[in-house]
Amino acid sequence: MPVKSDLSGLKKLQKNLEDMKGARTVPITDVLTPEFVSSHSRFPDFETLLAEAGITTMEEFAAYPDDDFDSFIAANTDFESWLDMQRHGGAAYTKRQLLKGLGR
Repeated sequence: MPVKSDLSGLKKLQKNLEDMKGARTVPITDVLTPEFVSSHSRFPDFETLLAEAGITTMEEFAAYPDDDFDSFIAANTDFESWLDMQRHGGAAYTKRQLLKGLGR
């Protein structure tokens, strides 16, 4: 008896993987989505988190002392530091991109 296979999901996964090749710059708000931030903090989105830290512009963000921001992130999120938050956000972003268009 012949077996019929639907490989469309595998082909979509392969295409998503191909689309992810190479270096790229991704906006931080695409990595730290409202869903991600709200599931790991009391803030609805990254902009609100920054505002709570007193950051309202990119210049303020760039000038904010790293140790102070690490402390803020540790005290107000599930993460130990800003780098830890970025790493987890990056992993979640990568998973979303890889599984884009596939039924879960």
